[in-house]
Amino acid sequence: VFSMSRQGRWFGRVTELENFLSKALSRNGKGKMQFRLPELGEGVHEGELVKWRVKVGDIIKYDQPLCEVMTDKATVEIPSAVQGKVGELHAKEGDMINVGQLMLSFEALDGAKTEAPAKANAEPTPPESKIASSKAAPQPAAKASTEASKVPVDSKRHTGLGATAADKDIQTRVLAAPSTRRMAREMGIELGQIHGSGPNGRVMKEDLHLPASGNGLDAVDGPAGKRKAFPEGGEKRVAFRGLRKKISEKMRLSKDKAAHFTYVEEADATQLVLLRSQAKEVAAKQGVKLTYLPFVMKAMVAALKEYPILNATLDEATNEIVYKYDYNIALSVQTDDGLTAPVISDVAHKSVLEIAREIQEVVDRARAKKLTMDDFHGSTITLTNAGSIGGLFATPVINFPEVAILGFNKIFRKPVVKTVNGKEEIVIRDWTYFSISLDHRIVDGAIGAEFMKLFIQYIENPSLLLLQ
Repeated sequence: VFSMSRQGRWFGRVTELENFLSKALSRNGKGKMQFRLPELGEGVHEGELVKWRVKVGDIIKYDQPLCEVMTDKATVEIPSAVQGKVGELHAKEGDMINVGQLMLSFEALDGAKTEAPAKANAEPTPPESKIASSKAAPQPAAKASTEASKVPVDSKRHTGLGATAADKDIQTRVLAAPSTRRMAREMGIELGQIHGSGPNGRVMKEDLHLPASGNGLDAVDGPAGKRKAFPEGGEKRVAFRGLRKKISEKMRLSKDKAAHFTYVEEADATQLVLLRSQAKEVAAKQGVKLTYLPFVMKAMVAALKEYPILNATLDEATNEIVYKYDYNIALSVQTDDGLTAPVISDVAHKSVLEIAREIQEVVDRARAKKLTMDDFHGSTITLTNAGSIGGLFATPVINFPEVAILGFNKIFRKPVVKTVNGKEEIVIRDWTYFSISLDHRIVDGAIGAEFMKLFIQYIENPSLLLLQ
């Protein structure tokens, strides 16, 4: 069996494995093979070739990443199921590739087997247990594991099921975090020219701004005497593809299809701030970082049960409004490559700590580019949070074909007039604004306002969530 990536994204069915082997790899004369785009998931027929991870002449090892392909749901890392030499690339970055389309040609190595090696001393696997056994990733040899453990985590992430001595060509690449690589691309800097100041020679963001004597770049003076490598004048063109292009397509589709309107309401978040501060210590003992988002999600579900039209979609093909009684909330996450929205599923039946743990895990994977297509399945409404950055409120764009997206903004302290013991007094409270964008084709303004009124009640009195 062959994995979709090192993290164990498996083709789960034997029939899919057979299809993969028969369609993705085909012989083309003695010692030559062709690699075609395999099936990437149910209903996925094409993807954009975002990046080649190999070039002509490269010697490819088993499970070494060949390329990154973006579908409507996620960016998928395609590993090699064989070893050999890359003879020809049949597509270029930015191309749309159909399932089954020829992507590259392999040449067999002299005297080497092309098939994946069998696991030593492996017990025969009965046919009925193939699916279950495929979930366990193969273990590398002891020596290879020792060598791999010496390599920093960042370099291992791209090496298939596990870094081994055979992946020497990948491990020796310049070490840098994804955000540093992106900054270097934007600055037009070759990381290979930089002397990294981090552990094991890792290139840090600070290294990109060092004087010319430190990194071989023609730097210019920046503010406060700081040296910067940004050029002056002219322009630079960057290919419009990958996640940035996919975001563009989704936003354009949403604006073309949905009739957007946005409703804004303020909320006294003092009790929410108090509850979260009390619960943070309990969460920390369980290794969970507790933010406000789980509480907001639970309040969303409580209000959606009263106003289910906001948890619906419009099926234009059948002219039907489809009410959803699962509460799967997509969460907007900012990454180095752009905005993505993985899904926190079944929020109604999860505790605040369970939701917090899942949010923490999915955000980490999003920023490490380890999300799978399963992470985007079945969303019914979206939550976007810009509060950590600032701003009063925003008018978010609907995650089509959903009909609503809720914006959670910053919480800040302010003086407000409150009635205390029958008298009006000026008190300091924790305050925030929520904005919700709705598809006016489906949701009337009054319904949106009523939903927000109920939602704010749960935010201002979070103990009411215990009744849900």
